[in-house]
Amino acid sequence: MDSFVNMFKQSAGQARESWLKLSLNQKVLAAGAALFLLSTLIFLVKQSGESKFEVLYTDLNQKDAAAIVEKLDEEKIRYQLMDNGSTIMVPTEVKYTTRLKLASVDLPQGEVGFELFQESNFGETQTDKKVKYREALQGELARTIQRLDNVQAAKVNIAIPEQSLFTDNEEPTKASVVVNTINGAALGSKEVRSIINLVANSVEGLDPENVVIVDQYGTLLSDGVVLSGEGNSTELLRMQMELQRAYESAKQTAIQTMLDKTLGKDNSVVRVNVELNFNSVQETSEKYSHDPDGPFIRSEQIIKESSTNSSETAGVPGTDTNIPQYQEVDTGSGSSSYDKSDETSNYEINKTETLTQYALGDVKYDYLTASVFVDNEGASKANLGETNEERAQKIRNIVAAACGLRENRSDENVSLDENISVEFIDFYTEPEPEPVTLSWLDKLMASPLLPYLFAGFALLLLTIIILATRKNREVLEGKPARNGFDATVGEEISMQELVEKALTPEEKERQKIKDEIENLIDKSPEAAAQVVKAWLLDDQR
Repeated sequence: MDSFVNMFKQSAGQARESWLKLSLNQKVLAAGAALFLLSTLIFLVKQSGESKFEVLYTDLNQKDAAAIVEKLDEEKIRYQLMDNGSTIMVPTEVKYTTRLKLASVDLPQGEVGFELFQESNFGETQTDKKVKYREALQGELARTIQRLDNVQAAKVNIAIPEQSLFTDNEEPTKASVVVNTINGAALGSKEVRSIINLVANSVEGLDPENVVIVDQYGTLLSDGVVLSGEGNSTELLRMQMELQRAYESAKQTAIQTMLDKTLGKDNSVVRVNVELNFNSVQETSEKYSHDPDGPFIRSEQIIKESSTNSSETAGVPGTDTNIPQYQEVDTGSGSSSYDKSDETSNYEINKTETLTQYALGDVKYDYLTASVFVDNEGASKANLGETNEERAQKIRNIVAAACGLRENRSDENVSLDENISVEFIDFYTEPEPEPVTLSWLDKLMASPLLPYLFAGFALLLLTIIILATRKNREVLEGKPARNGFDATVGEEISMQELVEKALTPEEKERQKIKDEIENLIDKSPEAAAQVVKAWLLDDQR
């Protein structure tokens, strides 16, 4: 501690001695430079301590901007206006509280909606009401569209034609929508279709085909969008391609994660190509078979008939049997029976009926292929085998399991050697850039304080020039010399004196001899020539 105090006292004494050695002019300049640096430092500290401003609202119309500024003045909140008043900025710490305060008074309102009907004007005609209704409907639709994601602002224009007595002469209702997306984001077909249906179902008699949507770049977004109940081969093909790419991406990710755990990160590259079956197929098959346990009677019909008849036999023809007075003869009797049986049996045949409907997007494993690039260095470090053939076979099995490829599957012709390609190559490695070391000059040029330093030096130089010019002008005009501080500050600083102070004693002696020779040459060139000749003779001796 004592050594530090002694060192501090010694440094203070040296600084005091150095200060006393300075002339009054040097003291004034040093004090001015110190004052300038101190004021610059205070200014920078003050600037850093000030609040930063952030955007509160942007793309405001004049009415909303005026209402918001009035509210900010009422709440005594600092603000800045940008972009010709359409953007308002406030300090960061009050940004969100200010938004809540403005939202409590329904600011910004944006497009005017059905609040137009809150005030009624005396003498308003039916035509005025129709115009007001159309403006209110446009404003409400614009507000609704602005609530969608990626939509920053929207403007809706509805063209409702006048009704005609003849329906053939009536023009259809049309609408146009201009959307301003956030950060230039593109709206998808699903979002565009939603806006079209929203506008079409909000306006009576408006067909979705008569709704046009344009973005801030003038791009027609509603062109080629598939509406409800319509078919579009281009849109269908796009959806199929998206489904195929999603399937390929999922398989690539599954394979890549497995290979990263096996070979190490960035030691393999995987690409999968697949074809999906989008054909709608429905198949019906019927099979008949015999019941091995015996026939199954579906229906049976049995018919049986039986009858018995009895009768007396008449007498024998002749007089002996037919004349009563003759002796009687036995006539006799007889009987007959009838039996009939009919049996019909219907046997059932076993029948199997199968209805198969194939799902859309089924994978054609015959056409599923995978390509794998493996870094030689990473493959050599992994425990997959001694040769590339063994490593390739193990990698092929890993890829096949992740893709769902199997050989000897019914109705498919899959070969792992043909469907999965594995190649071992040397990966290209980007050379590491050499570290860039910035010199003190580069650091100074990149410093944010550089403009302030230049300004300080320029101000100091300007002060010196003004003082020197004032002194010379006073001498030329013959004004009496000033005393005290004015004389000291106005003293001209000679560059010759500054150069002489920087020279060593030997250099000063040489400079003195040189000045004497130059004076001698100017006053008497002949005498100077004699002196030079004498020096040359002395050197020859």
